[in-house]
Amino acid sequence: MNTRNLTAIPAMAVLMLAAAPLHAGDTLLTNGVIHTVDAENPQAEAMVLDGKTIEFVGSAEEARGYLENGSNIIDLAGQFVMPAPMDSHTHPGLVALIGSKEGGPVLPGESKEALFDFLKKFAKENPDLPFVMLGPWDVRLFAPEGPDRADLDAIFPDTPVLLNDSSGHSVWVNTAMFEMLGVDENTPDLSEDLSYFVRDENGRMTGWVKEFALFPYMVDMMAKAPENMQEQLGFYFDYLISHGVTTIMDAGTFGWGDLVYGSLAKMEKAGKLPLRYEGTYHIYSPEQLEVAVDEVLRLRKEFGGERLTFNTIKIHLDGVNEINTAGVLEDFANEPGNRGGILFSSDELMDLMREMSKHDIHLHMHSVGDRTTRTVLDAVEKLRAENGGKPLPIQITLAHLELVDPTDIARFKDVSVNANFTPHWLGGTIFAGSDVSLGKERMARNQVVRSFFDAGANVTFSSDVVSMPTYERSNPFLGIQMGATRQEAEIGRDAPIFAPESARATVAQMIEGYTLNNAVQMGLDDKLGSLQAGKLADFVILPENLLEMDVYDIHKVVPTAVYMNGELVFDSDTVVK
Repeated sequence: MNTRNLTAIPAMAVLMLAAAPLHAGDTLLTNGVIHTVDAENPQAEAMVLDGKTIEFVGSAEEARGYLENGSNIIDLAGQFVMPAPMDSHTHPGLVALIGSKEGGPVLPGESKEALFDFLKKFAKENPDLPFVMLGPWDVRLFAPEGPDRADLDAIFPDTPVLLNDSSGHSVWVNTAMFEMLGVDENTPDLSEDLSYFVRDENGRMTGWVKEFALFPYMVDMMAKAPENMQEQLGFYFDYLISHGVTTIMDAGTFGWGDLVYGSLAKMEKAGKLPLRYEGTYHIYSPEQLEVAVDEVLRLRKEFGGERLTFNTIKIHLDGVNEINTAGVLEDFANEPGNRGGILFSSDELMDLMREMSKHDIHLHMHSVGDRTTRTVLDAVEKLRAENGGKPLPIQITLAHLELVDPTDIARFKDVSVNANFTPHWLGGTIFAGSDVSLGKERMARNQVVRSFFDAGANVTFSSDVVSMPTYERSNPFLGIQMGATRQEAEIGRDAPIFAPESARATVAQMIEGYTLNNAVQMGLDDKLGSLQAGKLADFVILPENLLEMDVYDIHKVVPTAVYMNGELVFDSDTVVK
């Protein structure tokens, strides 16, 4: 539907306009199904816009009173309208920096032999590269001890090599890469049990580097923005807009924050930032804690604008199950004695949240393990007790929540902590290897989204996309489908169900999580997230009713039109830039 062709007013509308209007609305959407995500007015027939905002949502008859001569009438012809989805945990900066739309070589994962054969062939065919960065290699092939740089040294004796793993949370490097980055046997770990250089029984670095221990030495590799940085960002933003997303939160840029946000600030000044972008100060090292609040204030001053904002600190509080770095209550099944790591204690988090509350800065934390989640819930509970039981004045969010003790799920509502999930992981095809680390019982209660809804938590959804080759996983309609089915959308109804089946959410819950609940998490629910009078007019028009269509086709849905601040920013015929 090209909404610019819907301004013609039929004879009936002309008659309606002859009467004096009760109010002055400039656009009427009518004759559709308007899913408002407003509990007091869940479904409507018509919606009236007044510039950037929504003036009225309700019956078609009442909406007529808001018309005046010159009002634009859009006949929805039975189409489905809902608030524009939001992505409350993604990484556009990393998407722009890592990889290309065309992708690159993919390491084989069926066996060590196949992997080494591939690397030998690659080395022979590319002898003159200054360095090699490839991935992912499957962590399951080497768990739990991990790979050794000696194997890479035999293939690449002189060329620096860095191979990213399948969890996205560790790398495998050779000796030449250590030398290029200035790392030697005396280089300290970044944080105990979390970001560290794996060593053998003799204390020798094996070349397996967990989490972010190598990042401080890699920042200079991307000290300047690539020439196509803004082009890459623009491509990703166009994709998001075309799928209805008008507001996002950047969940971390590691050491490249100024590089990314500097590019975004230039885009906004040039009128090329097409959506709302919440930036964050990203903590992954203990030494960053003391400067975090000041850094957010600096980012606001140096790069902040109308659309590019800074109101959040992101902490990578633990790691992941696949490489045994998540903070868990019980030992990993494949590594007795190891319960992973947590970056900060409950007391340290309490001190940080006290300071953040003074500056209206929200806290967003990566929390995969059950011990990590409990640490945060305990900290928030203690702070609320200090405050007479009142909620904190800032939003606290825990992201991923792969493993949460059942007794802690109800606490999310009790202490007002948001529960953020990544629905496109719920097909069981992403980040394989947790089953080996967790064992059967814990794996059977992985990412139990429905339990959080049932417990009354504010459940939010996002894509957590970190590289250009995976940008299409940012599609919120793919996320809605996979959260409701717990099956890989690319396979369809015959795909295996990612256990437990009881954790499937309803489509209505998935929509709420992508819209109103995300707005709550980002502190924007007074302006966005539902279709209500007084809120900004961010919404999508869809050709099918998500609540009634075949759930296995939801990922194929393409918006007929997308509106932001009451303006058409995308239609299915023409991208409006």
